Amino acid sequence: MAKSFANQKENCLSKVDCSRKGVIDLPIHDLCQYINSRDRLFTTSSCSGRIIIFEDEEENGVKKKGCKWLFTTHTQTSLEEMKDALMDIAGEAVFKFEPFVMHVQCQELQDAQNLHSVAVSSGFRNSGITIGKKGKIITAIRSTQGLEVPLSCEGQILISEQYINHIIKIANKKMEENENRIDRLTHNLKASLEAFPSENLPELSKKKKLQNKKRKDPDLSSTTTKAKTEDSFTDLDLSDMFIK
Repeated sequence: MAKSFANQKENCLSKVDCSRKGVIDLPIHDLCQYINSRDRLFTTSSCSGRIIIFEDEEENGVKKKGCKWLFTTHTQTSLEEMKDALMDIAGEAVFKFEPFVMHVQCQELQDAQNLHSVAVSSGFRNSGITIGKKGKIITAIRSTQGLEVPLSCEGQILISEQYINHIIKIANKKMEENENRIDRLTHNLKASLEAFPSENLPELSKKKKLQNKKRKDPDLSSTTTKAKTEDSFTDLDLSDMFIK
């Protein structure tokens, strides 16, 4: 199992980055590096969050699967920076803010549960865990901070410059909170993994199961030594070490 996971990790991280940008976004570069330095985790995809303007591509009045990117940034922005993109609008353009998202493959379910707990505590409350048919375990770290506003129809901008400034201001606030959550996630994940290295989680899980059996069976408790509470990751409240 461990060897298979190590091979999957090596294959994934050695592949060419096929994203539009081709490299890891700078705001999450350190976070990705840290996760990929752990033996039991690796990132499969990520985006630090972005503000974009795009047009749906059409052919003979039928929308195609792709889109035309007019503007994109992974930081806060201004109307001045967007002016060229707004001048290039020729169809149905959309202004959009997309928050941070990251998918992390985990060696075992305990690793995914730990990462999910950290993500939720850091503000990414839309995070989840999926288990594939072949046993691949993925933790998706995400939030619900999105914003999407139609800008034009048939090349005609439908809203005023004042309103464009307004939605830029909203998007910038969301981007600022997005950046704060990434910082919290980075801090909290390091605090969690350094306090309880993930390579110890399987053993801690076994101790937790033994504790539960003892609680249900008094005779078992009397014949074995009670596991120490501080040895069990599941029993501990890690909230004090997390930044909210």
